[in-house]
Amino acid sequence: MNFTDILSVLQWWLVLFVIGTGFLPLTFAFFENFFDKGYVFSKPLGLGITGYLIFILGIFHILPFNVASAYFIFIILVCSSFLLFKKRVELLKIVKNNWKIFLAEELFFLAAIFSWAYIHTFNPDIHGLEKYMDFGFLNSILRTEYFPPKDMWFAPHNINYYYFGHLITAVLTKMSFVPSKITFNLMLSTIFAFSLTQSFSIGANLFNQESLRKKLLILKFLIAGTLSSLLVTFSGNLHILYAFFKPYTSADPVPFW
Repeated sequence: MNFTDILSVLQWWLVLFVIGTGFLPLTFAFFENFFDKGYVFSKPLGLGITGYLIFILGIFHILPFNVASAYFIFIILVCSSFLLFKKRVELLKIVKNNWKIFLAEELFFLAAIFSWAYIHTFNPDIHGLEKYMDFGFLNSILRTEYFPPKDMWFAPHNINYYYFGHLITAVLTKMSFVPSKITFNLMLSTIFAFSLTQSFSIGANLFNQESLRKKLLILKFLIAGTLSSLLVTFSGNLHILYAFFKPYTSADPVPFW
């Protein structure tokens, strides 16, 4: 991973951080019973809502899909979030009382993105399985003004496939100004980071919150969250085992170690 790669990751993360920060009032209202107030869920919540509104307005040809429209819609949604939920949540008080937790989870999220992006540097090729098709959908969405985008294999017909995940990636690509050949792998790293941090939050919150008041039980609390994040993120797919057997030699995978 060279210096340019590091800057791209930081640029990408900064956009995610801004999106998450903008939707904190809504997140705190939804996750008020969580010990961390659902901080790690603010990013996917904000990204999903922003992306969906961009999609709806593009479907009805109300706003074209470009950088200006994406930021305009995001700002409108953030203002609405603060206006609608500022009375329900004491934003500054919550941040003041929980800033250490928020900082720890943000660093955890950033470390997850960097670690998985680093692993992707050993095999960054957009090749194999459905990667080439996904990359084509992503670039087709980036070139379109309104939805649905054109099918890159069957133009001028539209994509006859589910593509909201590709659209979300395209939204982040527009907002971050990072080229799609890089954001393709960055989005894969982001999905990993989302899975890791959010499963940690859910697992830790399922543990008895009374333990937070007892210093001797904080370790168990952290173990509950860590085990949840590792089991959810790593135990569901043992595909990597194929890399050690002959049937996979044609793809010549390079283990990150």
